Amino acid sequence: MIKTSKTQTMRILSVHGWSGVLLGLALYIVVFTGAIAVFAHDIALWGVSGTPVQKPLSQNLDAHVRNLAQQVPDAYLEELTLFYNPAGQIIAFFHTHKENDNGQMGDYGTRFVFDPISGVVLQQHEGFRDDLPEDPYSALDRFLVQLHINLHAPDPWGLYLTGILGLVLLAAAATGFILHRHLLKDMFLPPRRSSLGLNARDKHNLAATWGLPFSIILAVTGAFYSFAISLGLPVIAMSAFGGDQEKVIETLVGIPEAENPQTATLTNLDHVIANATERYGVAPDFASIHHLSRADSKIILFHFPAGGTLTPTQYQYSGATGEFLGIKPQIGTVESVGNTTVGVIAALHFGHFAGWISRVIWLALGLSVCYVTITGIQLWVQRRALNPLWQRLGRTVIVVGYGLPIAIAASALGFFIGLPLEKSTAAVTNSFVYTCVLLCLLGVVIQNADRLLGLFRGLLGSTLLILPLTRMALSDVYWADLYGTANNTVMVLDIVLMLAGGWYVYQATRIFFEQNKSSWASTEMSGEVTE
Repeated sequence: MIKTSKTQTMRILSVHGWSGVLLGLALYIVVFTGAIAVFAHDIALWGVSGTPVQKPLSQNLDAHVRNLAQQVPDAYLEELTLFYNPAGQIIAFFHTHKENDNGQMGDYGTRFVFDPISGVVLQQHEGFRDDLPEDPYSALDRFLVQLHINLHAPDPWGLYLTGILGLVLLAAAATGFILHRHLLKDMFLPPRRSSLGLNARDKHNLAATWGLPFSIILAVTGAFYSFAISLGLPVIAMSAFGGDQEKVIETLVGIPEAENPQTATLTNLDHVIANATERYGVAPDFASIHHLSRADSKIILFHFPAGGTLTPTQYQYSGATGEFLGIKPQIGTVESVGNTTVGVIAALHFGHFAGWISRVIWLALGLSVCYVTITGIQLWVQRRALNPLWQRLGRTVIVVGYGLPIAIAASALGFFIGLPLEKSTAAVTNSFVYTCVLLCLLGVVIQNADRLLGLFRGLLGSTLLILPLTRMALSDVYWADLYGTANNTVMVLDIVLMLAGGWYVYQATRIFFEQNKSSWASTEMSGEVTE
């Protein structure tokens, strides 16, 4: 053992404690954004105040697609992807595969954005997929998802970081399971009210106990996604495919059949989509067509889980004849244990296996993990409250704990303001960053932790209350306009935000009156003495 002086030991313990707390705060950011990202699709729909077209791929698209195909070079008919944005507009990307300036293969072609009903082209761009302008209607949900996946850090470092944080969560859950000797008893033990400290600790233990299984699931599946992409794919490519990652992906997705370059007319796309809709129960969410004008053309229609299904479903059709070729696994060409495992991992991580019910449960469990993380850090800091250094760290916990949801709410406000100006992507990012800077400055200026807590709760509540009003004012879409249009999600989120905002404003008001009660009482006493 290395011998150190008392002063050195204290410094090392401080560094150890600070690093642990900061790592915990980073974990909180990933888990909180992940809990919110469970409803990314709903947030996107809410951000555009609903869509006039439900399941846009269910519209008659065949004539529109054929018209667009005549406007692009034959090379771009190698592959077509069809999907839709939150506003219900269809995005069609006709492309081939070519080497970019970095020497890597990429998708290059022409991307159209068109109205699914009229077929009117709203946007048209050409280039590599990664270089094309980002969809303005998806700016808010895209920002939230990327914040969760890689903290907006450059690849692959962001994935490394979130993967490590997933392992940190797994370690915390495993050690918590070992330390909880009375696990079943703690699950039903009410928090003690004899003191605030014991009450806070009991609430922390209670939430941690109930959230333990979910924490393990979240940690394992999250680490899998981070490291499978950032480490697994390159390692497999180097060890078995000579470093060719494209070949690895091709093998995982399924080795294509022998090519037949003979010319053939693409089958009626509307009939194929109608057949898939009849088989699955709802219209597909994504479509890809390989070799549009050839006899070996294939159409793959992707359905997100619906109607009680656990995993996504892909239907495969012949592009030349429209013949149903069967269900295509996500991994490989035939059903396998690996394909089932990947599907189960996705369902457990994203929580979409039982519709909105499972997603609400996943949101609640995710927020409970956030609560356990923040309260655990606060309990650690409170034991060292007399140390000025740890007092600053205590304020840091407040700034991050409440600052993150405030900044996310501010990014939504930026989205509403930037969308009409066609600057939604920049507005979302700038609103988030500037709000974070402002909140950090407040954390430095306000030394009293209770006052800081009250202020941040008030800011969070006020921002949440403003969001629905801003959405209505800038979009000119009100509840009366949404009623009966299958856009109930927008109204539900408005109500949830108002209730949450009202609750935090109430909490902030209560803290304000408690803080000033003693000063008011002393003022009254001094007035009586003067009289």
